[in-house]
Amino acid sequence: MSEHSGQHLCTDRAEPHVLIAYSSFLQQEPTSVCAAAIKALTEDIRRSEATTMMGLRNELRQAGEALRGRPDAPISIASLCELFVRFVTRTALDVSDFDACKRLLIERGEMFANTAQTARTTVAQLGAPFVPAGGVVLTMGYSRMVSGVLTAAATSHHFSVIVAESHPHGGGHAMAAELAAAGVPVTMIEDAAVACTMSRCQMVLCGAEAVVESGGIISRTGTYQMAIVAAASKKPFYVAAESTKFARMFPLSQQDLPEHESVREHAAFVGRTDPPPPTLKAEKPSRDYTPPCYITMIFTDLGVLTPSAVSDELIKLFT
Repeated sequence: MSEHSGQHLCTDRAEPHVLIAYSSFLQQEPTSVCAAAIKALTEDIRRSEATTMMGLRNELRQAGEALRGRPDAPISIASLCELFVRFVTRTALDVSDFDACKRLLIERGEMFANTAQTARTTVAQLGAPFVPAGGVVLTMGYSRMVSGVLTAAATSHHFSVIVAESHPHGGGHAMAAELAAAGVPVTMIEDAAVACTMSRCQMVLCGAEAVVESGGIISRTGTYQMAIVAAASKKPFYVAAESTKFARMFPLSQQDLPEHESVREHAAFVGRTDPPPPTLKAEKPSRDYTPPCYITMIFTDLGVLTPSAVSDELIKLFT
């Protein structure tokens, strides 16, 4: 992106430029959330007026805090911002001239963004062979990584997919439409029908908002119960996620997750004209944690990993 386009992005002084850039990159297709965040941070370096590496690091830290403050920010954004700073500044001390150093940082940021952008292709190539020919795959909601795996598999063999809609956001409808357009037979079900549908499936494939240190995942609400049902039915449970979603977190239970609720009105209140009774409380958790014991394999751009291998990969990423 040119300096002129970077200046064009900064039209609203009411919020940090990194958020404006992030929103702009998100609207570009195809762009993942992680790639959009990396591009926004790289744009922040390009626009920075800092004259020292310390000053630039502080600006990147502030930009990362601004990204984490967005209501729709993925839970892995904190680790992604830290990983970005580590990656782009790794060789900064080898360059004495700050302007040259800054150009190097921008180049490395763009390289990092390209790596994140191409992760979907890598994950799809690695995950596609696991989709059984003539089988049935169960998934829930929408995930770019899951869609990539399934559409890649559809180029070599026939299978069908059952998609749970992921209420209330309904991401499953977008997934069903995308797979149907690729020629994959799709059946839509309600989330509550996951258990009674599991016996028809040969595997479960889900995306993730974050892959944590234990090898477990944080994803949309309903993923955990789907994994439990899969384990009880002795069905493999696979996850497709790029390495930029690896997060330095170690939740032990659902209570360890940061509170985050859907902004949509709860179904208990839809259509009500009278106020609800004072004893009625509605909760809308948008994420849940699936422990590693329920996960068979994780398809990533670093390779096909067992949950126990995630901690080793995290150490490599952050050292």
